[in-house]
Amino acid sequence: SLFKLLLLLIVTVNMSHFLACCLSAFVCVVVCLWLDGNSVSGQTITANNVTTNTRACLPPHDKYLFCNTSLPIDERVLNLISLLEDEEKPPLLTAREGGGGSPGPPGNVSRLGLPEYDWGVNCVHGVETSCIDFDGDVRCPTSFPNPVNYGATWNKTSFQDLGAMIATELRAIWLYGGVEASTWSGRPHAGLDCWSPNINIARSPLWGRNQEVASEDPFMNGEFGKLYTMGLQKGEDDRYLKTIVTLKHWDAYSLENSDGFTRHNFDAKISNFALMDTYWPAFRKAVVEGNAKGVMCSYNAVNGIPTCAHPLLNKVLREDWNFTGYVTSDSGALADIFTQHHYVSTESQAAAVSIRNGRCDINSGSVYHNSILDAVKKNECNMSDVNLALFNSLRLRFELGLFDPIDNQPYWHVPLDAINTDYTRGMSQLSSLESMILLQNNNSVLPFPAGKRVAVIGPHYNAQQSLVGNYLGQLCPDNTFSCVTALLDAIKTANIGGITTSSLGSNISVGTQEQIDAAVNIAKDADLVVLALGISEAQEAESHDRTSIDLPQCQHNLAAAIAALGKPTAIVLINGGMLAVEQEKALIPAIIEAGYPGFYGAEAIAKTLFGQNDHLGGKLAYTVYPANYIHEINMTDMELTNGPGRTYRYYKDTPLWSFGHGLAYTTFNIHVTTPSISNLKTSTTPSPFSIVATVENTGNVVGDEVIQVYMVPTQLPKHTILLNRQLIGFDRVHVTAGQTAQVTIDLDTSVFNIVDASSGDVVSTPGTFDLCVSNGVEFKKCFPVSVSGLEIVVSLFPSL
Repeated sequence: SLFKLLLLLIVTVNMSHFLACCLSAFVCVVVCLWLDGNSVSGQTITANNVTTNTRACLPPHDKYLFCNTSLPIDERVLNLISLLEDEEKPPLLTAREGGGGSPGPPGNVSRLGLPEYDWGVNCVHGVETSCIDFDGDVRCPTSFPNPVNYGATWNKTSFQDLGAMIATELRAIWLYGGVEASTWSGRPHAGLDCWSPNINIARSPLWGRNQEVASEDPFMNGEFGKLYTMGLQKGEDDRYLKTIVTLKHWDAYSLENSDGFTRHNFDAKISNFALMDTYWPAFRKAVVEGNAKGVMCSYNAVNGIPTCAHPLLNKVLREDWNFTGYVTSDSGALADIFTQHHYVSTESQAAAVSIRNGRCDINSGSVYHNSILDAVKKNECNMSDVNLALFNSLRLRFELGLFDPIDNQPYWHVPLDAINTDYTRGMSQLSSLESMILLQNNNSVLPFPAGKRVAVIGPHYNAQQSLVGNYLGQLCPDNTFSCVTALLDAIKTANIGGITTSSLGSNISVGTQEQIDAAVNIAKDADLVVLALGISEAQEAESHDRTSIDLPQCQHNLAAAIAALGKPTAIVLINGGMLAVEQEKALIPAIIEAGYPGFYGAEAIAKTLFGQNDHLGGKLAYTVYPANYIHEINMTDMELTNGPGRTYRYYKDTPLWSFGHGLAYTTFNIHVTTPSISNLKTSTTPSPFSIVATVENTGNVVGDEVIQVYMVPTQLPKHTILLNRQLIGFDRVHVTAGQTAQVTIDLDTSVFNIVDASSGDVVSTPGTFDLCVSNGVEFKKCFPVSVSGLEIVVSLFPSL
């Protein structure tokens, strides 16, 4: 890092800069705005060219040193930076074309043959861009289930597959001129970096963005982030990145508008312990093990310093974890530094502390564009800081292959028909099926037999848009949700030979007695009842936290009225954050947690109801608390150990359903082989071991089971035990009736390390632990492990 910095300092005064500028004076400066004619809000984009003009180093601009592929990439990047005029630099550090206050232009320097490039495509559960009409062949990006549903699958293979499918589609969409879907973004030509995944912790059930994250657990979120990253960035050509991941949001971001604060002015007060134990592990796994090349810093401050300007952003990522990618601000986050947090007084100071202290490379907003050169002139930061940000971001454009010959680059030849294929649609369907969670099935009410009179009742009885959640690209060519199968239609299809009726019963938040009476009358004539209950984006969303985790009272009233009929009834819950359904748990025999199951969610729900889901086996990736839980916590309290505790790791009371819970229509016998460890010594060098389990399907139907492995501290002589248990490994298996499958989960002895509550250091400490294997419903086997010796610090909390 110091070597690069010295080189960049030299670059700022290099004589070659002057000569290159003179030679380039005859080159006309042309802004690449060809795409504007196609950027019509709400319509399918007609792709009238394949965007090979997004490649640099085309004649007459192919003679620069940065075009010489025989040189090391670092040398090529430094050469490009040396040729830039000062006023050309801020736009290159600005994301998007008009979005989040960004003025554009989109990353081009035409006099050098440097083409446009947009930072900022969202890919939370699919590429968030327009559909593309290429000579009448309309292709819309595949939409997958929301991340909360991917968490419910507990399927690590699907985590990586999701990233890989998104990467292929983004490359094709980029090649064929697709633009960002949202009008607020300015609809620039989509770039090749994804602002995803969101690996923040589902710290509170009130958080409005719980649907965007896989779980409440740092280990699972780390696995999701790592595997999504590997799928997104790595492809068949090891020479280049396929696309670029951007992990968000660094850090401790999980408040939208609660307790008198918004995400723009909230200062998260966090102990060293909580940072090391909860908020950093997912990012560390994705960066260190997944080689993530991008991180987004968040709106909030941490311990008095806005995250994008926080020295720990650079210290932890680049110095401790050897991160070699780029950091972008969230849209408008740098403006918040002086307008909301009042950490500094002026825009130029905000630019300076972000680029100098936090090493934030890209600004989604106008702060760098308007004020970074002013900050240099005022000596608030140096041109070397600017050049280092250019180095970190431009280098990735080289790593994408945008400066090299394209004939032998497969990523430049991804066909249009790679978008929304039979395979991607099938994988989306499979993940929806795998994400269905059977919370309760008293007296085996489910599955329902087909061919009966079925009443579908509730505010989500005909759900379409609410199934797909948020962060959506253009799903249907007409830019509506008409191509998404409605829940009622899917149930009619699954109820082969039967009669399916419906009634609203209640709106989501407000209902009337007349609505309930009409629903009861419909249900009286039915053999079976499906209650489609839940919430939507109106109750939980970005910028909008929930104020209750209870099911709305009008839906409680509806459920009670239907339950009084005594009909076989199943509830289907549509939601991102958990719902407290204590009343319904007592009254209704069967409950399915469907989350926001995506484009094919209706079919997944219907197939689960009627026993046609061969992949049923989803498990909760969060804790379902009782409704009064929110009165015992504050959203602004970031410590998971305070009060009643947060998440399964620290919650002290009894939940409605525990993290990892989920039933099946079949039964499994799980046999666990005794692992090869029992007595260990404290150590900084972990030793490998494995958990081996045999899963036998002893029932009559096919199904899935999830093997979950936990570390449980039972005695720690040097520490107070705070942790209930910690997930350390998991795997999902698909087993047909009468068959067995073997699961091997590879671990190492570092799983017994803990974080010191006072210092935040990770330590190997003496004590006793249980190594427990579970299916989420019950612990199948626990093995005692003893660790002896002196306590050893494995990793110090980073000091500034």
